[in-house]
Amino acid sequence: MFQRASTTRWYSTGNSRRSPHAQWYSDVLPAMIPIFLLGSAVYLGLQLAQTRLSHEKYMHDAKERVERLEAEIESLQQDRHAASTETIPKDRSWWRW
Repeated sequence: MFQRASTTRWYSTGNSRRSPHAQWYSDVLPAMIPIFLLGSAVYLGLQLAQTRLSHEKYMHDAKERVERLEAEIESLQQDRHAASTETIPKDRSWWRW
Protein backbone atom coordinates (compact mmCIF):
# COMPACT_ATOMS: atom_id res chain seq x y z
CA MET A 1 0.00 0.00 0.00
CA PHE A 2 2.55 2.62 1.01
CA GLN A 3 5.93 2.73 -0.63
CA ARG A 4 8.97 3.29 1.43
CA ALA A 5 10.85 6.52 0.66
CA SER A 6 14.19 5.98 -0.96
CA THR A 7 17.32 6.99 0.92
CA THR A 8 18.62 9.11 -1.94
CA ARG A 9 16.81 11.92 -3.61
CA TRP A 10 16.27 11.96 -7.32
CA TYR A 11 18.38 15.10 -7.78
CA SER A 12 21.25 13.81 -5.65
CA THR A 13 24.64 13.66 -7.36
CA GLY A 14 25.95 10.82 -5.26
CA ASN A 15 26.47 8.29 -8.03
CA SER A 16 26.08 10.45 -11.09
CA ARG A 17 28.88 12.41 -12.69
CA ARG A 18 28.89 16.25 -12.50
CA SER A 19 28.04 18.27 -15.53
CA PRO A 20 31.02 19.79 -17.37
CA HIS A 21 29.94 23.31 -16.41
CA ALA A 22 29.70 22.48 -12.73
CA GLN A 23 33.08 20.78 -12.84
CA TRP A 24 34.65 23.78 -14.60
CA TYR A 25 33.23 26.25 -12.06
CA SER A 26 34.30 24.12 -9.11
CA ASP A 27 37.84 23.94 -10.52
CA VAL A 28 38.29 27.53 -11.72
CA LEU A 29 36.27 29.70 -9.33
CA PRO A 30 38.20 28.95 -6.12
CA ALA A 31 41.47 29.67 -7.94
CA MET A 32 40.12 33.01 -9.19
CA ILE A 33 39.43 34.43 -5.71
CA PRO A 34 43.08 35.13 -4.76
CA ILE A 35 43.74 36.53 -8.24
CA PHE A 36 40.74 38.84 -7.89
CA LEU A 37 41.88 40.03 -4.46
CA LEU A 38 45.44 40.63 -5.64
CA GLY A 39 44.24 42.47 -8.74
CA SER A 40 41.93 44.66 -6.67
CA ALA A 41 44.73 45.49 -4.22
CA VAL A 42 47.11 46.43 -7.05
CA TYR A 43 44.45 48.55 -8.77
CA LEU A 44 43.56 50.43 -5.59
CA GLY A 45 47.25 50.99 -4.81
CA LEU A 46 47.90 52.42 -8.27
CA GLN A 47 44.80 54.60 -8.04
CA LEU A 48 45.96 55.95 -4.67
CA ALA A 49 49.42 56.71 -6.08
CA GLN A 50 47.91 58.49 -9.10
CA THR A 51 45.61 60.56 -6.88
CA ARG A 52 48.46 61.54 -4.59
CA LEU A 53 50.74 62.54 -7.48
CA SER A 54 47.92 64.52 -9.10
CA HIS A 55 47.30 66.40 -5.84
CA GLU A 56 51.02 67.07 -5.43
CA LYS A 57 51.22 68.49 -8.97
CA TYR A 58 48.15 70.67 -8.33
CA MET A 59 49.68 72.03 -5.11
CA HIS A 60 52.98 72.77 -6.89
CA ASP A 61 51.19 74.63 -9.71
CA ALA A 62 49.06 76.57 -7.22
CA LYS A 63 52.16 77.58 -5.24
CA GLU A 64 53.86 78.84 -8.41
CA ARG A 65 50.75 80.83 -9.35
CA VAL A 66 50.56 82.39 -5.88
CA GLU A 67 54.24 83.38 -6.08
CA ARG A 68 53.66 84.96 -9.51
CA LEU A 69 50.66 86.89 -8.25
CA GLU A 70 52.54 88.05 -5.14
CA ALA A 71 55.40 89.30 -7.35
CA GLU A 72 52.90 91.12 -9.57
CA ILE A 73 51.26 92.74 -6.53
CA GLU A 74 54.66 93.80 -5.20
CA SER A 75 55.64 95.39 -8.52
CA LEU A 76 52.29 97.20 -8.77
CA GLN A 77 52.66 98.52 -5.23
CA GLN A 78 56.18 99.77 -6.04
CA ASP A 79 54.91 101.47 -9.20
CA ARG A 80 52.10 103.12 -7.25
CA HIS A 81 54.49 104.26 -4.53
CA ALA A 82 56.92 105.64 -7.13
CA ALA A 83 54.11 107.48 -8.91
CA SER A 84 52.81 109.00 -5.68
CA THR A 85 56.27 110.31 -4.66
CA GLU A 86 56.80 111.94 -8.06
CA THR A 87 53.62 113.98 -7.96
CA ILE A 88 54.13 115.68 -4.63
CA PRO A 89 52.37 119.03 -4.90
CA LYS A 90 54.34 122.19 -4.23
CA ASP A 91 53.61 124.22 -1.18
CA ARG A 92 50.86 126.22 -2.74
CA SER A 93 47.64 127.22 -1.27
CA TRP A 94 44.66 125.49 -2.58
CA TRP A 95 42.85 128.85 -2.61
CA ARG A 96 43.44 130.49 -5.92
CA TRP A 97 43.05 134.19 -5.32
